Amino acid sequence: MKRTLTLLITLVALISCAKAQTPGENFDVTHYEVRLWDFDFTNHTLQGEAFIDITVTAPTDTFVLELKSLTVTDAATETYDVTSFQQEGDFLTIVIEETASAGETLTLDVRYGGNTFSETWGGVEWWGDYVYNLGVGFDSQPHNLGKTWFPCVDNFTDKATYSLYITVTNDKKAICGGNLVNNFNNGDGTSTWHWEIPQVVATYHPSFAIGDYVAWTDTYNGIERDIPIEVYVKPNQINSVPGTFVHIKEIASFYEETFGPYPFNRIGYVCTGKGCMEHIDNIAITPGIITGNTTQEEYLAHELSHMYFGNKVTCSTAGDMWLNEGFAQFCGAFYRVGVYGEDDFQETISNLTNSIASWCKNEANWIPLNNMPLDMTYDGTAIYDRGAVIVNTMMNYMGRENFLNGIRHYLDLYDYGAATSEQLRDALTEATGIDMNGFFDNYVFIGGIPHYNVDLLNVTPNGTQYDAQIKISYWHVGPSHMGMNNRVEVTFVGADGQLYTEMAAWDGMEDEQTFSLDFEPIAAFVDYYNHFLDAKLDKNLTATASASLTQGKFKAIVNSVTDSTMLHLEDHFVGPDNDPEIPYLTLSTSHFWNFFRNDFGDADVSAQITFSNSNGVDGDIIHTENDSAVLLYRTNVNEQWHTIPYTQEGNWKMGRFTVTNPQSGQYTIGVIDKTLMDVNENTEPSWRVYPNPTNGVIRIPNGEYRITNIMGQTLKTGHVETSYYGVSTIDVSHLAPGTYFISINNKTQKFVIQ
Repeated sequence: MKRTLTLLITLVALISCAKAQTPGENFDVTHYEVRLWDFDFTNHTLQGEAFIDITVTAPTDTFVLELKSLTVTDAATETYDVTSFQQEGDFLTIVIEETASAGETLTLDVRYGGNTFSETWGGVEWWGDYVYNLGVGFDSQPHNLGKTWFPCVDNFTDKATYSLYITVTNDKKAICGGNLVNNFNNGDGTSTWHWEIPQVVATYHPSFAIGDYVAWTDTYNGIERDIPIEVYVKPNQINSVPGTFVHIKEIASFYEETFGPYPFNRIGYVCTGKGCMEHIDNIAITPGIITGNTTQEEYLAHELSHMYFGNKVTCSTAGDMWLNEGFAQFCGAFYRVGVYGEDDFQETISNLTNSIASWCKNEANWIPLNNMPLDMTYDGTAIYDRGAVIVNTMMNYMGRENFLNGIRHYLDLYDYGAATSEQLRDALTEATGIDMNGFFDNYVFIGGIPHYNVDLLNVTPNGTQYDAQIKISYWHVGPSHMGMNNRVEVTFVGADGQLYTEMAAWDGMEDEQTFSLDFEPIAAFVDYYNHFLDAKLDKNLTATASASLTQGKFKAIVNSVTDSTMLHLEDHFVGPDNDPEIPYLTLSTSHFWNFFRNDFGDADVSAQITFSNSNGVDGDIIHTENDSAVLLYRTNVNEQWHTIPYTQEGNWKMGRFTVTNPQSGQYTIGVIDKTLMDVNENTEPSWRVYPNPTNGVIRIPNGEYRITNIMGQTLKTGHVETSYYGVSTIDVSHLAPGTYFISINNKTQKFVIQ
């Protein structure tokens, strides 16, 4: 080895440094041999040496690596004298005496040591008599923290193989990723643990964990080979491992059947103070996961799936972290198909879909899934959960078989490399022939989410079958966007409860399509089974006794039923698309409901619809005490919005409408400007109209009166005078059911005719 004799930076070094300031520029690392020893558990220091095999990619005499907190004491190569080395921040610059040629191979030898770096989560963590690394940090930007224990090119794309030699006292074990080659007793109270990672992986994937560990071992008979299972925990945890990992073989089997052969050396976990972290063969998990039961099993499944998503194929940049974490979060639910069954998975992912749909409707969350800002790389909702739901949507968009064929192609195409969102899109398209440009435009490259709806259903008999023509629409909640290559499931419902689902596909904002059915449908719904992330929430219920179904602020109540009743309720996060142009009336801009009921036998059903001026409910239209809330209804988009009989309680800020015997159709909230109609809705008015609602007769104070509808049209006027406590009775039975206003002495009250 030829070693530098000084730390001074010469003029030659300064000139050379100017040529290559980016870590990894002009060279590629092919292998790291990392040696660590002298761990001080009191002062949190260690000593290390790294032998870094590189291939020069362009003529250079300067090599820039990254090393954080630790101090370099020497640097050398076998081939050239090192003129100088310098540390500045996290960058280590090594300058050699001559220019190395492209294609030349070198080994950089770096000796270093000192205090290690850690942050809120990430780096080298000292945990009592244990120490371990976490390969990324949530606070650091960029997040890669391989640099906290060895000099490296610390990014997602520069991948290499590894040899790890960790020397510890004989009372401890050194557990690393890869295969254990040897545990050599040095004869001085220490042992050196030698591990090899033969696959090329990014610098945040290797790991070490040192301490008094005991191992629980087993073997999984994989589709190509027997794979060791090794779980290292503290001695007091060992009895809880079998119950925690009771399904680990089933999880591994499901992943192999789904995504292909297991891509690494063993199924390995190690207990650390913080976690979880998907290190190759050596997944960090916290003590709280080792419960002795399966309550934390999703974390085991999530991290194990990273061997495919993140480790075998790594996102090219932190901005595409959903390719790692979104897929792993999806797998943390999808594995349930193999362990607990399809229904269990569907319930799990449907609940998550509803949660993310609600999150996505807020303007602050209209951010694209890719090119995520660094401070949101590990956001649990924006990346993990939303990514999982969009992966599930992708699977249903493509069909499961096509999706899995495409994913396996993607994993093989970029195996042990890195990929972007665009490359995933193109790999899926190439493998399946399904043009995925529209899907990625709708869900990945733009913020917000699509909204789909069946606006109309027309049915025509055709021999023994029925032609069901639907008008289907697309709207985007978020930035202005016209969806192309739209695909979504449409489910048709028959009078006898039949269900039939087809995929509708179209470009643009709306389309008309016809489907041939064996039964006459009475309704059609988009995404009846909640397989897609869209701007609505869905729930279904078949009630055979008293029950209720709630979605958002709409509650359907089955009070009694002789046989059964079938309910479907959708809460849409967009305003109604048809303005009735009623004077003084403003429709909700943020939501409406689709309600469907199909009674078998006699059913007593009612509905309660809540309104509120709070943000996210009806705060878009209810602003002051001059805004009077009304409930509106229509059968479908061919019908104008109109009022229906209901009772109302509450005040202008919040209240509830109750509808007896609600019919299938659409419901929404509107407000009437009382300053224009002079409506009095004080909580203690000087007079009231009653009964309210009425079936045809109302009692009012004596005087001149005028009855108007919600369009402001005068329907009846007159003068009444009786001697019975100043109260008169008038007949309104000739008026259709709905909402009306009666004005007496320049004061107006609202009433409803049933």
